[in-house]
Amino acid sequence: MINTIFFDLDGVIVDSEPIHAKAKRIILDSHSIQYPDSIFDDFIGQPDEVFFKHIYENLDKQKNPYQSLLQEKNEQFFELIPEMKLVEGFTAFINEVRNRNIKTALVSSTSTYTFGLIDKHFYLADLFDLLITEKDTERHKPFPDPYIKALQTLPASVDNTIVIEDSPNGIKSAKEAGCKVFALTTSFRTEKLMEATEIFNSYDEIAEKVLF
Repeated sequence: MINTIFFDLDGVIVDSEPIHAKAKRIILDSHSIQYPDSIFDDFIGQPDEVFFKHIYENLDKQKNPYQSLLQEKNEQFFELIPEMKLVEGFTAFINEVRNRNIKTALVSSTSTYTFGLIDKHFYLADLFDLLITEKDTERHKPFPDPYIKALQTLPASVDNTIVIEDSPNGIKSAKEAGCKVFALTTSFRTEKLMEATEIFNSYDEIAEKVLF
């Protein structure tokens, strides 16, 4: 019996990964920083601070302070938020989950600042019994700490909890916390998500498994 569902944010609730990547690309290009095209996928599920520290340490020959690049990215992201959409099927799914008194938590490595921007646009916070963001753990995905924190705080049992994720980093985090993971193919192809407990192409498919 599933009585708790943990949701990642990017790629699970909001289709934000293309927006994050676009904002990062604009900032890197504006500073003439060379990067491989795969770099944005490589850091899906990890905080932006980790991304820009990597840029500073490995790719930025000018050694711009990573904090300043992060601030520029946040400003660019804010400008792009109107382009963002909710993941198809999320609203109907979360409403049905709440109607059935299933406990919910948002478990993300995004910053409180970024979540605040998204929440102002989509009013998400009230949909969850618990919010876990970057500030709540010292280590972030792919480490298990965010999901362990959610399990302990809510509290919830791994036996009655599923996690909905969309990235290899998120799947690794949830699995190492002992959770069953349902992967959505919103951000990666199926072959990249094989470590998940099960893989789904839509919320309709998850609903058939969990709610009916």
